[in-house]
Amino acid sequence: MRMSPIAAGLLAIVVLCGCKSPSQSDPVRPPFQLEWHLASAKPMKDFVEMSDRDSDKGDKKIWVDPRPMLRLSDISNAARSTSGDDFLYLNVKMASRVGLQSDTGSHVKELLALLIKGKVVYVATLQSSLSRQMPVRIGVGGITEAEADEILAAVRANGGK
Repeated sequence: MRMSPIAAGLLAIVVLCGCKSPSQSDPVRPPFQLEWHLASAKPMKDFVEMSDRDSDKGDKKIWVDPRPMLRLSDISNAARSTSGDDFLYLNVKMASRVGLQSDTGSHVKELLALLIKGKVVYVATLQSSLSRQMPVRIGVGGITEAEADEILAAVRANGGK
């Protein structure tokens, strides 16, 4: 049985394009999980006990609200500080600002926990309510350089969606 020249040409294009079959496609990566939660140094009703990774042996506990206050999808863009203060500044979308200000305003002098992939990676004490920007320390007492890079990439990939 002979192939028509058109069929042979189409077969050659498919072979040459390097297309992958569904079984060869890249595995689906789960979305990057970045969340901020209200937290407390003492037990609070409905809060969940978690370990603060910065404790020496993982034995320092904090209590975290299981409901995230902000997620990656609430962030419009991110940038490292240019003034040398080792912070990552995450700008909050307009639609999420009222909720952020309300949640943090009622929690001043308490803790705020940043979770990456469900693990506490940074805990800060709120000094005032937040409305437009989430500052995250990089380095000692904060997130690692690799985590900062991962957050920046995730925000860029999310495209402010």
